[in-house]
Amino acid sequence: MRDILIGLVIIVVAFIIIDFLYTEKNTCTIEENHITTEAKCGVIKKQLNIDINLFDRYW
Repeated sequence: MRDILIGLVIIVVAFIIIDFLYTEKNTCTIEENHITTEAKCGVIKKQLNIDINLFDRYW
């Protein structure tokens, strides 16, 4: 069971690092309170349209 948890942690950390690198070149338009801005967007924002604003990026 412990090995499974360690594997899941490694997968999550690898996904965050890869998505962080992916957001460097991708931008999307974010509208908050009728103000439109360009922001860096990762896979979660582009594919699932879930707003997670962390480290000045939308994951």
